[in-house]
Amino acid sequence: MLYRTKDFEIREALHSKILKDFHSKTDDLVIDELCLEHGKNRIDIAVFSKFIHGYEIKSSQDNLLRLQPQLEIYSKSMQKLTFVVAENHLDQVIQEVPQWCGIILVCKGTRGAINFKKIRRALLNPNIETFSLAHLLWRNEAVDLLKDKGFSNKTLTYSKKDLYRIIADTYPSKQLIEIIKIKLKSRETWRVDPLLLSYDG
Repeated sequence: MLYRTKDFEIREALHSKILKDFHSKTDDLVIDELCLEHGKNRIDIAVFSKFIHGYEIKSSQDNLLRLQPQLEIYSKSMQKLTFVVAENHLDQVIQEVPQWCGIILVCKGTRGAINFKKIRRALLNPNIETFSLAHLLWRNEAVDLLKDKGFSNKTLTYSKKDLYRIIADTYPSKQLIEIIKIKLKSRETWRVDPLLLSYDG
């Protein structure tokens, strides 16, 4: 018998059972609802540790209509990606996501407890794009990075899209990932940046 699951209960259990070790390490960062591509999409949970590992939840009440568009966005900036899915979605997710994506099955017991079963381990994403990684930076952070590299004041006034392209050409992905983790950890109000919604400005 399948028991219906909800996003919030899966999320809570994922934090307490799967991600608890990351929460306890001061060098790691765990973020709920991380905006990607300037708000075009959000990944349910992003873990910044040795790798940027995204976790996308599909409860029994969700549908998979956005699976492919989400996968396209996530594949550009998540070094690893795991789908955490209810039993009614398992077969379709196995068929539709690439082999490098991890899959965790969500099971709900008779007393309401959420348990997880690892179906497939996440591997390194071969499609990571440094340009998309750079989108995780705010404009002022992007400017600071290029200023540190000695770029002219004129260059620093370019659009965000152009700044991100320059960063992608200047910083290797491994170094940029470490910089992004530091920047996100230092933000006090990182969730409320209107500039995340567009390239303007």
